[in-house]
Amino acid sequence: VVDLKDATNEGKSRDSRFLRKILTDAEIEAVQNAAYPDKTLWSFWACKEAAYKVIQKSFPAIAFIPRQWQTVLQTHQSGYSEGEVVISGQGGVYFRLFPEDDHIHCIGSDSLNALDNIIWRVEALPEEEDVTPSLFLRQCLAKDIARHFSLAVHQIKIQRVKQNGELQPPHVYAGRQKTNLDISLSHDGRFVAYTYHP
Repeated sequence: VVDLKDATNEGKSRDSRFLRKILTDAEIEAVQNAAYPDKTLWSFWACKEAAYKVIQKSFPAIAFIPRQWQTVLQTHQSGYSEGEVVISGQGGVYFRLFPEDDHIHCIGSDSLNALDNIIWRVEALPEEEDVTPSLFLRQCLAKDIARHFSLAVHQIKIQRVKQNGELQPPHVYAGRQKTNLDISLSHDGRFVAYTYHP
């Protein structure tokens, strides 16, 4: 998820050095010609970030080199766009992009048909509370999974473990049992987002 109103994200479309670091030449041209250049820039970024999370699960050693990954928008539906991030030597990752006025969210999968089955949510951080984004995000996801599978929320834990000194992707535990739910977590500025594939 990308918070479009976060000060660190605003105006980046005018930073040519930043654009050259993360976008292909065709994407840079699209940003420069867009009616809303910042929104276009962060749409490309959200797609590439989602693609990396997907491809890393199959190829853990893959390097994230967004400049070499081409985003191809194929269709525009009501409320979202679909396409593919083409990764040299690895094929592609399919995505759906949901641009809103204040944030952008993207879901991805290595299977086009799987996009229909992904459950996802974007939540705004509570303004009145001093809350840790990652804790709030895990709580939101745990509640959603518990509701989906008719479990008690205290039975659901989202944990990341270290392997060879590196944090691994998060996993869902029901009680003490590790599940095979495929999840993804993200937060930026005022927003947190999660996806899971039941």
